[in-house]
Amino acid sequence: MQALKIQNVGKTYGKVTVLKGIDLEVKPGQFLILVGPSGCGKSTLLNMIAGLAPVSNGSIFIGDRDVTHLAPKDRDIAMVFQSYALYPNMTVRQNISFGLVIRKTEKSVQKAIVDKVSKLLQIEPLLDRKPKQLSGGQRQRVAMGRALARDPSIFLFDEPLSNLDAKLRVEMRGEIKRLHRRVGTTIVYVTHDQIEAMTLGDVIAVMKDGEIQQVGSPQEIYDNPCNQFIAGFMGSPSMNFIPCQIEKMDGSMQTSLESGGVQHQLPIKQTIAGLESYAGKTVVLGIRPEQITQQGEEKADSAMLSCAVEIIEPTGPDTLITVRINDVKTVCRVRPTTQCKVDELMPLLLDMSKVVFFDADTQQRIY
Repeated sequence: MQALKIQNVGKTYGKVTVLKGIDLEVKPGQFLILVGPSGCGKSTLLNMIAGLAPVSNGSIFIGDRDVTHLAPKDRDIAMVFQSYALYPNMTVRQNISFGLVIRKTEKSVQKAIVDKVSKLLQIEPLLDRKPKQLSGGQRQRVAMGRALARDPSIFLFDEPLSNLDAKLRVEMRGEIKRLHRRVGTTIVYVTHDQIEAMTLGDVIAVMKDGEIQQVGSPQEIYDNPCNQFIAGFMGSPSMNFIPCQIEKMDGSMQTSLESGGVQHQLPIKQTIAGLESYAGKTVVLGIRPEQITQQGEEKADSAMLSCAVEIIEPTGPDTLITVRINDVKTVCRVRPTTQCKVDELMPLLLDMSKVVFFDADTQQRIY
């Protein structure tokens, strides 16, 4: 396994800038997720790491080697594509061993590697089949097997699960996570699916418009987003954003929230030094659905509001209800056994220790 270091990497096509000064470091054995909406530049960055697209400026290091201008075959990487990229005229065994044949590896060693990889991925019964005889999940395992057979310093995954149905995606996520735990190789994984990002990675880099917005652990990104874009992109359902007025009363900060026709003055018990300069101004309060719950789950910093229920969405393990706070549709997550009816007032608890605030103009987090 090797570390990966990306220093001030940029990519331009004519006058169009696709990537803007990317700086990123991946430790040996880490599982890095590049996540962001379509067109943010994440696949372009992956292709540049692989050597499939030239770098306009900056440097890429794998271990201590500067690979910026090396051919893909000289970088000691293996890539798993969204489309599987299997040879249709070859059997599974031949697809897995193809790279070994090209490198003129001894046949006995080829067989040992194919046997080891097929056992690891549980595709031993498929070795003599051709890709057209396989399901989508089986094809993806074969593509992973071909990459594993190379024993590279770094694995690159380009949205490998996007062609699979929902149930199979969940299964394959588990397979990839188990695979990483067994082999321990450094992985860079591109996805636009924030659920994949949260469940798979050790480290997440969130991208937007060719720039990295934030890098951190999945929990850190989820709990402490540095701007409104990240707060809204990570999480399903996404964070609620409620414009509100900040006031300073008797030396303490508070905000005003209206629900059910009643105005509520709620104290802000967190110490947020930057919030004082917003006294008398409008900011955006961010709160996640699971931080708005029903009575019986009071916490020390809970504040109660009675809200009119607009929509009820049972999901099985919990129920999502939509209410209005400050005339903004707000999603709350409550127990599936909670009794509520549309158009009736329901008392809800806001965990004020978890709320975050954003500048209404810049959308940057207020610290």
